[in-house]
Amino acid sequence: MIIAIIPEVNIMTQDVYDQISDRIEPAQLTCPCCGHTGTTVHGYYERKLKTPAGKITLLIKRIRCSFCGKTHAILPSTIVPYSQISMKDTVAFITARTPAEREKVMKETPEIDESDMYRILGSYKRHWKERLASHGLAIDSGLPEKCIRIFRRQFMQIPCTVCGSHGCNHIIQQDIGLSFP
Repeated sequence: MIIAIIPEVNIMTQDVYDQISDRIEPAQLTCPCCGHTGTTVHGYYERKLKTPAGKITLLIKRIRCSFCGKTHAILPSTIVPYSQISMKDTVAFITARTPAEREKVMKETPEIDESDMYRILGSYKRHWKERLASHGLAIDSGLPEKCIRIFRRQFMQIPCTVCGSHGCNHIIQQDIGLSFP
């Protein structure tokens, strides 16, 4: 998986995703598994995401390493891997101090229900709360990049595919020249 560190996006759409993935040159990427440079576009897969506008389907670009043949998805840092809930809503649930604040998140994104909320909170408590505290990390706008650098996975990502000697399969793609209103 290749994570593109981007500014916060109010609502992810296919157009926004395409702007992000089109700015990344596959031939210049380093494979997270073997460390060689040079990938090509392999295809796309559908990914569901719960947004304030409803549940949307994004076509996520996959690239293939020209050397080892492994494939990797390109995801923006505003999407939590293996989740339909955005990073923004995930963080809002975790930082909410009252049930009313959590209800507000669910009202703003009606596709998110109580079971989503409890799954996020449980996952945070089981896998991330102590991990962040042990490294003195606060939940702020720089957290996704810090988690990738320190833990080799996106914040709130639970599955971590070990790939070769390079550990978890993530690369930080920095400064791809995007800004969103």
